[in-house]
Amino acid sequence: MNVEQALFLGKNKLKKANIESYAIDAELLLMHIISFTKVQLYTKNDFMLTQAEEKEFFSALQQREQGKPVQYMIGKCEFMGLDFFVEEGVLIPRADTEILVEAVLEYAEKENLKRGLDICTGTGCIAVSMAKYGDFSLCGIDISDAAIETAKKNACRNHVSITWIKSDLFTQVPQNWKNNLDMIVSNPPYIATKEIENLMTSVKCFEPHLALDGGENGTLFYEKIITEGKNYLKQGGWFFFEIGYDQGETVSKLLQKNGFDNVEIRKDLAGLDRVVLGKKKCV
Repeated sequence: MNVEQALFLGKNKLKKANIESYAIDAELLLMHIISFTKVQLYTKNDFMLTQAEEKEFFSALQQREQGKPVQYMIGKCEFMGLDFFVEEGVLIPRADTEILVEAVLEYAEKENLKRGLDICTGTGCIAVSMAKYGDFSLCGIDISDAAIETAKKNACRNHVSITWIKSDLFTQVPQNWKNNLDMIVSNPPYIATKEIENLMTSVKCFEPHLALDGGENGTLFYEKIITEGKNYLKQGGWFFFEIGYDQGETVSKLLQKNGFDNVEIRKDLAGLDRVVLGKKKCV
């Protein structure tokens, strides 16, 4: 079959499986398998697939029908206009997280923030994007070996220099960094344990629970990061967090309780709370 026929069949197959993003998913899978750009996909629609390519395409469609994320199948995704390597075992970057990066870049310029940590870095998408679009000295932290290796690859892919440390939050962070950081940025696990089973199949069955499970109330990591991390921030230093849609008030109060003011909640494009930030009071 040719490209046009393959796309038609692929889109219909995923649509019948109730895959909401059926059209773009079919396109991404086919582009990956035959090494086409988006433009080539529609200007060379009479290009004939080999039997091997047809077999690989329909195998990929079957995996997608079963819920496997496209990003894991093609090994990459886009974030902040940059290309990121992704693999199973590491959380896939989401577009909503761009709001966190944008908030950091905005405040970094206003407050002259230079030195910071990205806690629970995952693919490194936050730190790498910050380094690409700003002037920072950054360290990315994660407990997962797979995450650290993925983040290193993404720093190389996007030609930025970042320090990476495998650490359970702050356990391996140098003690002489205390009271020296301008900011700590984090998109930590924030799904309540009991809610994980209610997530989409593509998330609960394929993405790492280590990067999702935020404890009984979903706030375990905010509590730990704020309590321990405040000691690493200099006076006037900032926390920037991505949060769940119903966690704005809780995380704001945690910051205020721990000596932070200028606390602000930012919403995503759907009008839901998405980011909380706050400044360490100067004593």
